Amino acid sequence: MRLTRRLVVGALAAGGLLPGRIAAQRRDMTLDEWLAVPMSSLSLTSIRRAVGTPGMAVFWQTGAAPPAFLADGLRAVGHVEPVTPRDKWHIGSITKSFTATLFARAVEAGAIGWDTTLGSALPQVPRRYRALTAIDLLSHHSGLPKDIPLDALFAMPQREADPRQSRRRFAELALAMKPEAKPRSRMIYSNAGYVLAARMLEEASGLPWEALLRREVLEPLGLSSVGFGPPGSADSFDQPWGHDQGKPVFADNPAAMAPAGGLHMSVGDLATWLRVHRDRTALLRPESWKMLHTPKFGSDMALGWFAAPGGSLWHNGSNTRWYAEVQIDRQSGVIMGHCGNDMALFYRQRALLPALRAAASEDR
Repeated sequence: MRLTRRLVVGALAAGGLLPGRIAAQRRDMTLDEWLAVPMSSLSLTSIRRAVGTPGMAVFWQTGAAPPAFLADGLRAVGHVEPVTPRDKWHIGSITKSFTATLFARAVEAGAIGWDTTLGSALPQVPRRYRALTAIDLLSHHSGLPKDIPLDALFAMPQREADPRQSRRRFAELALAMKPEAKPRSRMIYSNAGYVLAARMLEEASGLPWEALLRREVLEPLGLSSVGFGPPGSADSFDQPWGHDQGKPVFADNPAAMAPAGGLHMSVGDLATWLRVHRDRTALLRPESWKMLHTPKFGSDMALGWFAAPGGSLWHNGSNTRWYAEVQIDRQSGVIMGHCGNDMALFYRQRALLPALRAAASEDR
């Protein structure tokens, strides 16, 4: 990590090594004031304490400059283990960008098409959903509800060696529900659509989504920290735990739902992932990157990303016990993101981005 004057000053202040008057003045700043200054070790500590999140990690990078990583706080409330920049974090719905990219890999391999319909890919699809395509599903323009009934969802196992049978059941339940809109008429954010897109890939390949993702995306990119479900183990605090109402919990949504939001990883690998999309690397052909990053049907929703004019891509994610948020500014070359092990910043979406962007600007 580049040791800029800003980071050194922040570290000194956090350690009490600056003159007392200056350190005290910085600590008396309000949360909104901290959010308005470039991110540093001191500001991360102050923001984390102000919002009450047990542990947080942030990162940013501009162009080819070295990325910066900071972490602060604890892996779990009531325990002494600190978070580190190497820890792994649950990223929730940011997983959708991985599923969409995996679909692009399958299209390039000729295993499936963007215009492949649900009716041709899966058995026993109701007539009203047969004509839906992968683009409809991955851009949240299928008309499907967000989720299947929650009682049925949470009756499914959280961890499975092979979740395909549960995913088939999830698909059946999703397709039995009435649509909330006509296809392509409006954007309705749908986890169910992403599970169905994953089912299309599983039927086409004969492999679970998890195995396909490892083979086609994670291994080619060297994303070795990525895993499924909560990071670490249920009997130790070797990684951060999520929190529910202030208490640490080792839990996740059912494994059937993983293609919509079930990955964890280090912030180093998450930064690599953003650079891959920013730089549009050789993982995919140019036309595939364009398909992934272009908003669909007059909305701001691309495939796995919210896309803004100028090429900025954003997404957030939570399984209700964690929160993560990332952004790619292709024009400036800035990538940035943050992860926390509770939901506090879910209610202040994009709040940290100005501080991260300002830090990236200082590192140019």
